[in-house]
Order: sequence, then C-alpha cells, then structure tokens
Amino acid sequence: MVLLHGFGGNHRVWKKQIPVLQEKYNVLAINLPSHFDGNIKLTELSSPSLSTISKEIICVLDKYRIKSASFMGVSLGTVFIKYMEMYFPQYVKNAVLVGAIGDVGNFLKRTVDVFSIIGNKLPFTLVYRVFSKVLMPMRCSKKSRKLFCECAKALNKYEFKAYMNVFKEHFSLVSKFSSQRHQENQYILGEWDKCFLKGAVREARATCAKIVILKHSGHVCNIDSADEFNRIIME
Repeated sequence: MVLLHGFGGNHRVWKKQIPVLQEKYNVLAINLPSHFDGNIKLTELSSPSLSTISKEIICVLDKYRIKSASFMGVSLGTVFIKYMEMYFPQYVKNAVLVGAIGDVGNFLKRTVDVFSIIGNKLPFTLVYRVFSKVLMPMRCSKKSRKLFCECAKALNKYEFKAYMNVFKEHFSLVSKFSSQRHQENQYILGEWDKCFLKGAVREARATCAKIVILKHSGHVCNIDSADEFNRIIME
C-alpha cells in the first residue's frame, strides 16, 4: 500500500495508520518533492507539474519493483493519485482518498491564482500558518495543524509558489476526472471540512465511488479521528 501525504506534510501524517496497515500490507510512505530533508526539490524539476511529480512517484515504485498497488492519499496526495488513475492507471489497483480535493469555490481558486503569481514574495512560514488555519479551522484539527506546520519547515516560499501552480493545474482537470468511473475508490471525508467536502462528495458520486463521512473531523480526518479512521480502512 502506497501512502501520499498532503501539502506541507510528510510521512509523519500517517504515523497512526502505518502500524495498523503493516499487520496486513507491505507499506511504502513516499515523501513528495521538497517535503523532506534530502528529497529532490520541486524547483529543481524541469517543469514542476502534476506530470513530473507523478513520474517521480513512479520512479520510486519502479525502484522497489512495484508494478501496481493500493494507494491512500490525503489532501494534496489525492491529487496525484487521481492524476495517476487518469494517465498511469496500470499502477493503481484502487485508492482511498482522504480529505480529497475536487472542485472548489471561486474564492479558493482566486486565492491559488494569486499565490501562484506572488507566492515567492511572501513570508512562507506566516502564510502557511494562515493557510493551515483556513483549511483546518476547527478545534478538532489542532493536532493536524500543529503537525503540518512542523513538517512544512522543509519548504520555502519558492516551492510554495510552485505547488500553487500544481493546485491550479489540478483544478483544470477536475471535470475530466469526474467524467470517469472509479467504483474501486473509497472517499473518507470529515464532516467539518469546510473547504473541500462538497466538491469531494460531488466527485465521489459522479465517479461511482464509495463515501464515508466521519463526524467531529476536519480536512485531515486520519489524524482528527484516527481510531475510527483505522477501523474503517481495515474493514
């Protein structure tokens, strides 16, 4: 089972899931470009995009001779899983999409547009703290915010701008993914995910995927409700 974390995070966002999954699966937790010391930087890639980052993920799979796997991603991680399902489907048996990012409102799209232009001119640490508070505003997400802000220290303002362009590219592909059928996918969402819940539910229904909505959870529901989340994924 291949795990992909969210924007600003790293493999530590799965610390509650890895021991449980290892009881039944071989687990590979991948750190995305720029998200861990020693990893390739996103700004070092020839053209930071969904395609180039997905190919970096595939390079890791090929290194370990993984021809296909079950994937689980949270937030930004779901973006790459969906891209791979469209363009490299042979690698993805099925997927668990946690806090999935589908279509979003005009406010978030405009915010991403602005950050994709001026993101490298802003103080990244401050912007990311505001960013995490907007995405995870509820008290139940306090642990999630803290962990993501700690992990995000590996990033800088130039990579922040580059990843905003990745999000922008993703939004342009949402309708294409929603036109496909993915009955093998499972969406697990938090009821208090104010930014992404509605779009993720629409996408799941359009693609004929399964949906579970966890109560008292926000965007990163695998941390907010770890015990309930673990019970669901093992079922």
